[in-house]
Amino acid sequence: MALPKFSHILLTVSDMDKARAFYGDLLGFDLKEYQGWLFFEMENHASCWLVTHDQTPENDRFSEFRIGLDHLAFSAPSKEFLDELAEKLIAAGVDTQGVEIFHGNWYYVAFRDPDNIQLEYWLDEPINKPEE
Repeated sequence: MALPKFSHILLTVSDMDKARAFYGDLLGFDLKEYQGWLFFEMENHASCWLVTHDQTPENDRFSEFRIGLDHLAFSAPSKEFLDELAEKLIAAGVDTQGVEIFHGNWYYVAFRDPDNIQLEYWLDEPINKPEE
């Protein structure tokens, strides 16, 4: 069986205006609109959709401790990108620890959107490359 390709993900948000400001203005994704939903495309032709639902409880907040999504990670192009992103997020008042190191070998920046959805940018290139 061939490995599947990722197609899309839907994130439920509470407020489209806040989502547009966060994902579009702050993170710089090229948001498009389709029938009241927002989406952005990624390099591998996958897409991420931002949707609202009438059934979402008022004042609901995301928690990675419930069944389902834990977090969504985007590939970072470089360590410099992570440094710049961390500065931008901190300046905007977004809760982040800045650039961190996972298990001593991968740089990443974790942060949360206005609905508390955990996002991160991850540098796939390990700090310590294994010997060949």
